[in-house]
Amino acid sequence: MSENLQSSIFQTLPEDREALYLLVWREPAERIASLHNISIEGLARRCAELQIPRPLAGYWKALAKGAAPAVPTLPALKKGKMAKIPKKAGVIAPSSTVTLPKPLPPATRKQATITGNGYALINDLKTYLRKANVTEDGYYKPAKKKLLDLNVSDTGFDSAIDFLSRFFDALGKQSYRVTLDVPGERLHRADIDIKEDPKGEGYRWDNLWRPYTPSIICVGDMHFAFNLAEMTEYVPAKKVKNRYVRDEQMSRWIRGKNSAPFLHVSKHTLPTGRFLLQLYSPYSSAKWLVQFRQTKQCGLISQIPKMILAMQDAVPLITRQLEEARIKAEEWRIQYEREHAIYLEKERIRREEEAYNASRTELKSIMVQWAEDKRLEQFFCEAEQDAARLDEQQKDQVMERLELARQFLSGDTAVERLLKWKTPQERLNKE
Repeated sequence: MSENLQSSIFQTLPEDREALYLLVWREPAERIASLHNISIEGLARRCAELQIPRPLAGYWKALAKGAAPAVPTLPALKKGKMAKIPKKAGVIAPSSTVTLPKPLPPATRKQATITGNGYALINDLKTYLRKANVTEDGYYKPAKKKLLDLNVSDTGFDSAIDFLSRFFDALGKQSYRVTLDVPGERLHRADIDIKEDPKGEGYRWDNLWRPYTPSIICVGDMHFAFNLAEMTEYVPAKKVKNRYVRDEQMSRWIRGKNSAPFLHVSKHTLPTGRFLLQLYSPYSSAKWLVQFRQTKQCGLISQIPKMILAMQDAVPLITRQLEEARIKAEEWRIQYEREHAIYLEKERIRREEEAYNASRTELKSIMVQWAEDKRLEQFFCEAEQDAARLDEQQKDQVMERLELARQFLSGDTAVERLLKWKTPQERLNKE
């Protein structure tokens, strides 16, 4: 299967008129020109000769936003025109038949969206990274956070763009879509260690640019994420005009036999020009990650078929993990709902008991106060009756003191408290 993928990455310019029509609406002109060794002007001439409509300026950006106009159908070829591009320059022989227009197949329409979207994302890198700040070790650090997950130096930028273009081209031929937005999904981004030697020295995690969203490859209904980064190595370096550069003379000393005098060598993590592609599962409930490293003997472009094959092989594994996670989540949900129902029932019983006890306690307190109010009222009545038998001076003094006593003991009476008292049900309804 990897051989088929390898052969599908590169192809010659289609000779058939309909095939060329499908190509120009699937790929931007710049992309076709670079992949098929033809100038944009030459491509335009061939399309004009074969009466093939081409996308207008701004079509691919509109396609990336989902606002592109409909793809026009291929018009019938007028008499006297050939339906194929001649392999060698010469007189074009007239065709005896007329080619009938055919509607664009649904799969081709979908593929056009896929390739156009990936191309727009690469264009964003060209636009924003070239204008971004460059760190002291040479890496781009753009202010824009919604870009493809790429960490690259200014010297390795062109190589990264070339790889991404070929990678997206291979993905497009498999009808796989590259995007930054997946509505309705909560996808996470994995960090990446860009050291060429994972066990080597050097640390630059804090200096890495990080996007807001992971870069997603849609393989059917399955989503994969990827990071592309230019790897670093810990080498002798010196600082020149706020940039670290390799100290080649010191490197030769260290590799030679005369390294003993240089016990304290200034070192720094610098880009190697070689890249690391990390493919991983963006689902929190599915664990899958694989890395492809560029070496001096093996480039990343030659590993593109293996990358696609790795994702295809991982689909059943991730599907199984997601299903197992879904089953566990459903079991947890059922268990949670059961425990929550038990908790609510216990809480209902507790609240009813508290309301009952509070109402009963308050009612008993009102009954006690009722008896006390009666006893006090009897005291004041009897005291006033006794005071009536005293002389006027003593009577006035006693009545004055009784009034002061009444004011001192004034407060909510048992009757007033009874009017405010609530039954257990009234207490529950108030809550």
